[in-house]
Amino acid sequence: MPQAEVTCKAVAQALSELEHDVQIIEVGPRLLIELGNAQPDAVFNIATGYHTKKDQANIAAMLELSGIPFTGSNSTAHLAGLQKHISKMTFRAHNVPTPNFHVIYDNQSVHGLFEGFPVPGHEFSHELPVPVIVKPGAEGSSIGIFPESVTQAPVQARSLAAKLLDSLDPPVLIEEYIPGREFTVAVIGYPQPSALPVEEIVFDNGDMYTYGVKTRDSVKPVCPAQISEKLSHKIQDTALRAFEAIGCRDIGRVDIRLSEDEQPFVLEINTLPGLMPDYSEVPRIAQAAGISYSELVGIILQGALRRGNQKHIHPSM
Repeated sequence: MPQAEVTCKAVAQALSELEHDVQIIEVGPRLLIELGNAQPDAVFNIATGYHTKKDQANIAAMLELSGIPFTGSNSTAHLAGLQKHISKMTFRAHNVPTPNFHVIYDNQSVHGLFEGFPVPGHEFSHELPVPVIVKPGAEGSSIGIFPESVTQAPVQARSLAAKLLDSLDPPVLIEEYIPGREFTVAVIGYPQPSALPVEEIVFDNGDMYTYGVKTRDSVKPVCPAQISEKLSHKIQDTALRAFEAIGCRDIGRVDIRLSEDEQPFVLEINTLPGLMPDYSEVPRIAQAAGISYSELVGIILQGALRRGNQKHIHPSM
């Protein structure tokens, strides 16, 4: 059974257990009409895409047009989260630590960026030390990331960037590579979000979430992470700041790398993480925190219900 179908059935069952009447409506051209006919009190949004994941923000925009409160972030936050260069610029503006980066929009800018660079092993620029990682700016699920994506050579970085521009939509990021431990933090709740226990991503081979690693599930999640309480709080605080900087609501997941001096750096944010039981990170992390699947679904739903109540009290909102 496809993951989306498993998740849909699990969420519907959890909502039923919470004594809510449930109607499943599929995303499509008739979404607004079907929502208008159903007139629900709230929509529990688990649509991570239609044609592609990039449609995630468009679906949220349709839900906004319906005027019906829905779970999760608004379209603006989804757009910022999906476009890594925009989210990283937003992190910088809010003093959330993120690896330094350059944005490449076309092949001309690839050649312009790398003209006159020093020999391999030296810095790419005053703010971009080696090694670097070359990756798509607007893809999820580690698409376009391979072991060779990390390099110290400007010539190889230029070649990798050109290949990504030829095969995927722009932009491409040339990002400072942080070779330390990797963590992910689930954030839930509204209006005051909370960070759940930190989970460490331990790789079976290497130290990077490549496309191959992602598709083979070649990682071992450890939650709670085996780190000090002080470091755990530091990572959670960084995740909360990233969540709030992007303007997320109800649920999100923040991926973080730790530098040698134990400084957390935000790699990216997932504004609509998966909710597949016994598989997706957020339900697994919630379980480690003593939160059942139904309780997790209820916490996420409360954000939409609360916003709906506020709208009835203050119709101009």
